[in-house]
Amino acid sequence: MAEQRGHQRASDPAAAAGQRGHQRASDPAAGAGQQAIGQAPGDLAILQSFVNTLDIEQGTDEFADAAALTLWFRRARLLADAVTATPADLADAIGLREALRGVLRSHVSHGTSVAQRRHPDRHDGRPQTDARLAPASQVAVSELRRISAGLPTRLDVGTDGQIRPAPGGSGVQAALARILLIAAESATLGIWTRLKVCSADDCQWAFYDRSPTRNGCWCSMQICGSRAKSRAYRQRGRAGSGSGARGEPARPGRDGAASST
Repeated sequence: MAEQRGHQRASDPAAAAGQRGHQRASDPAAGAGQQAIGQAPGDLAILQSFVNTLDIEQGTDEFADAAALTLWFRRARLLADAVTATPADLADAIGLREALRGVLRSHVSHGTSVAQRRHPDRHDGRPQTDARLAPASQVAVSELRRISAGLPTRLDVGTDGQIRPAPGGSGVQAALARILLIAAESATLGIWTRLKVCSADDCQWAFYDRSPTRNGCWCSMQICGSRAKSRAYRQRGRAGSGSGARGEPARPGRDGAASST
């Protein structure tokens, strides 16, 4: 049986709404009722689900063709029933999704933490982090600029007199514009950088970091975090194989010297 992450993919929006954890569900309507761990709040959950239509670990893509893209946007309530996506829309949607993934990956901080500056030889599998954010990939930024330049937007005046940006029209391009406007809104609210993708290269699942220090780097500590720590342990073992038996890391003896026992 395949390993379950606790964020299982669910095709039924209502079924996904109550699931626990960072749901392995890219359903845009998932979690509308209950707030799940790892799931972004409000409309940001739609953008999170958009990125998670590609499951790198499972090798599945919900945007397999233009018809699948149409269905996803309709379920997200971003596309009218009378509108269908074209192959060109599909290419833009996939390009936008992967560009956003590149930006979200930069939200996992990089650098050297205080603890690691004090203990430079300490490795626990966690990407070195501090308050600085890594610069977004220039490829991702360029792609975002290219796609956003052609997306229709307008200024909407609400009944309360407030002026807000809104998608122009009702087609797929307007739906893509809405995805980017959600990102802009979340940046204004100060929560954009809490949305990240898992640091594991074979995962890269989008999750919302609710930690007070905003230093989360894995979608699941129990799965991806545990794997990374195990890899780091094995690497330490290989590095210390000259002094430790069977490739295990050398242990300090009672007098503080390294011991292989």
